[in-house]
Amino acid sequence: MRKLKTVLIIGLAMVFAVGLSMSACAPAPEVADPDVGVEEPEADAYDYYEMLNEHATTTDDPYPDSPAEGRTIAYTDIMGGIPFCANVYGSVQEEWAKAGGAAEDLYYADNQYDATVGLQNADILLAREPEVLIWFQFDSMVNSIVAQKFSEAGIPIIAVDVPVPGAPFMGVNNFQVAYMAGEKAIQLVEDQGGIDTVDNIVLMQMPAGGEVTMLRSEGFYQAFADEYGVDVIDPMTIRADGGAGEAEEANAAMADVLASIPDAENFVLTSINEQTMDGCISAIQTAGRWDPDNWVIITQGVDDVGQAQIREGLTDAGIAYFPERYGEYLIPAASAFLQGHAVPPFMYVDNEVITAENIDEWYPE
Repeated sequence: MRKLKTVLIIGLAMVFAVGLSMSACAPAPEVADPDVGVEEPEADAYDYYEMLNEHATTTDDPYPDSPAEGRTIAYTDIMGGIPFCANVYGSVQEEWAKAGGAAEDLYYADNQYDATVGLQNADILLAREPEVLIWFQFDSMVNSIVAQKFSEAGIPIIAVDVPVPGAPFMGVNNFQVAYMAGEKAIQLVEDQGGIDTVDNIVLMQMPAGGEVTMLRSEGFYQAFADEYGVDVIDPMTIRADGGAGEAEEANAAMADVLASIPDAENFVLTSINEQTMDGCISAIQTAGRWDPDNWVIITQGVDDVGQAQIREGLTDAGIAYFPERYGEYLIPAASAFLQGHAVPPFMYVDNEVITAENIDEWYPE
C-alpha cells in the first residue's frame, strides 16, 4: 500500500463556514469563531508533526523521545463498533502506545451518532481535563459548541472527518473523493451506453454534517455536470437526506426516493458511507427493483462493510479512506500539541478507487 501523505488544499478554505443544522439540542449557546487565534505559520512550522507523521507511516518503531509519555488525550468515536470506527480507534490505540502513551491515559467516549450524547460526552471529557481532544462527531452545531467549551478551557481539538471550528482537520478532502467517485461512475455509465441510458442520479446525503460533509456527494454531482452539462444532469438528479450515516435512516430515505420515481429503471447511486449504502441496497431489494445491471453504485470509505459490498457485487467501486491508518496522522498531531508544536490546519489522506479487480491488491483476504 502506498504511503499516505498530508496535503494542504487551499481551495477548501470554506471548511469552517458551515451551514449548521441542529439536531437534539436547543437553545444553542454562542458558537466559536473559527478565525480566532489563527495566524499564518512560518514555512517550517509543522516540522515536528511532519517528522512524527513520516515516522509513523514508514516504520513500526516507537516514536522518537516518547512524546506521549506521561501525557493524557481524549478520543471520541462517531459511532463505536461499526467497522470504520473500529479501524480508526484501533489505529489510534496502536500509535498512542508507539508514542509512549499509557492505555489508561487515552480517554474514550462513544458519541453513538447522537447529538445529545455528543454534548454529554464533551462535558464528561472536559471534566477529566485531557491535554488534547480528538473529536469524531457528525453534527456540525454540536461541533461548534464543543469548540467553544474546549477553547475556553485551553484544550486543543483535532477534528476527524467532520470539521470543528478553529481545529485542525484530519480526514479526507470531501470534494475530491466525491469527484473521484463521480469520475468512476461516469466511466461505468459510458461503458453501458452513455448518460442517455440513465434515468436518475441519486445522491444520498448527510445535511446534519454541514456544508463540508455535503461536498462528499456534491462533488459527485459536479463530476457529472462537468462531463455532460448542468442542463442534462439537473433534471435527473435526486438529493435525499440519508440521515447521520446509519442503515436504518438510509433505508427509509431510499424507499421514499423509489416511491417517487416508480417508472425509473436505470440509476446511478452514491452515499456518504457504506452503512448508508447498506440501508439503500436493502430498500432497493425490498422494493423489488434490484438488478445489478441497472445500478451504478459507488461508495465512500471501503471499510470491512465496503469491502464485502464490492466482493459480493453489490457495489461497483468505493473510494478508500484507509481508516486503519488514521492514527498515523492523529497521534503525531496530538503529540505535536503535547510538545508545544504547531499542527497543520488540514491533514488529508491519499485515496484510491477500489474495485473487484484491484481489491485484493489493497485488502488481500
